[in-house]
Amino acid sequence: MGEFIVIIRAANERTETLCKKLITEQGVSDKNIWLIHESPFTAALKKSFEIGIEKGKKWTFCVDADVLLRPNAIEKIIELAEKQPRNVCQVQGYMMDKFFGGVRRGGVHLYRTEYLPKILEIISSDEQDIRPESHALRQMKKKGYPFRVVPYIVGTHDDEQYNFDIYRKAFVQAEKHLSRAELLITHWKDMAKKDNDFKVALKGFSDSINNTEPVFIDKKLPLFQEMFEATGIPEKNQLNPDDYSLQMIEEKINGWEYPQMYRLYFPYRDGLDLEMKGNWQKLKRNVNQKGILKTSILSVSELMIIMGKRLRKDL
Repeated sequence: MGEFIVIIRAANERTETLCKKLITEQGVSDKNIWLIHESPFTAALKKSFEIGIEKGKKWTFCVDADVLLRPNAIEKIIELAEKQPRNVCQVQGYMMDKFFGGVRRGGVHLYRTEYLPKILEIISSDEQDIRPESHALRQMKKKGYPFRVVPYIVGTHDDEQYNFDIYRKAFVQAEKHLSRAELLITHWKDMAKKDNDFKVALKGFSDSINNTEPVFIDKKLPLFQEMFEATGIPEKNQLNPDDYSLQMIEEKINGWEYPQMYRLYFPYRDGLDLEMKGNWQKLKRNVNQKGILKTSILSVSELMIIMGKRLRKDL
């Protein structure tokens, strides 16, 4: 797999121990794994990069503790990264996101260690920046060091989390992804009939809509704890990592059922299908199954979403 270290960016998630277990089961030794608990998130970023620079391996593999990797995910993402141009500073893949209902960009962030000093220099000093990592990568791109999203699903995201973490993340999602409220709320209401996690998410999103206080990515933000305690929602017990395996994650990904609303927002799965080989065959298959008109509408929809993201980033 080449020279690399793994840094688990944790905030005492319910899956923290399980996340590490699934990494070691991929053949990564404990001496190459670092578990950090810095907050806010800007501090975690800086700590990750400082460790990467100090250890001096070719690749610095960062994964959040709420991501559960599938078999051989680390080997695969490094293999794809090795094929990228030398000036690419970071490679990321896709993940199966429980609360988005399907594939979403992210999951892991594989940095080319030689560029970490440059990234450290431009990380936002504003602890209230709600997207500090995205900000740093956009600045690196302007300097001639782009990042790449590769067509590979690394694992699942946000499954089996504590109720408090579900609540606060949904609270933040109402700030970060308000434009996707229809997708999130429709999916969560449907899933809440059989999974209480989605009831918690709905409450977090709703409380955020009514909130007027500043919100940023910091688990220790008093606002989150105060509002969660006010809901009266009980907390879950700890997770037993021995109840889960790499194969279980693989089966969950392969058997994933996409809600209709997700397909309307992401007909090409947040761009994954467009980046995979055989796009022409997929297009022809869509035409045969859905017709030219519906396929054209879906294509334009996905293009508009992508353009909207880029425009928001440039503002």
